[in-house]
Amino acid sequence: MAVREIVGKEKIDTLIENRAGFSAKLTELTSGKATEFGLKLISADIKDIMFPGEMKKAFAQVVKAQKDGQAALEKARGETAALRSLANAARMMDDNPNLLQLRALQALADSGGNTLVFGNAERFYSTG
Repeated sequence: MAVREIVGKEKIDTLIENRAGFSAKLTELTSGKATEFGLKLISADIKDIMFPGEMKKAFAQVVKAQKDGQAALEKARGETAALRSLANAARMMDDNPNLLQLRALQALADSGGNTLVFGNAERFYSTG
């Protein structure tokens, strides 16, 4: 009955995460009854908690929803960081237009086989 009293007052996730914390409560609640029978209760532990099938399914859905929510939050944080980085790059290019040309040259150098035209149309220089 003491176990039911403890378990009935707590949320499922709290029960699972803090089983060891409930041992002291269980010992406290049951030691008085044990003394009535001439016994000395040293400790009482909650080793395992088993739920009916429907509760297991519901709990699994809650855990999955929490993980999905955390994943979505982490994705949003990543997108925000990427946008912030792009905004900083755009500000830097506004302040110094040559950065855009340097970045274009860097991108061309990284990819092979491109032809790049500098200056007027009479002169052609190839990077490939």
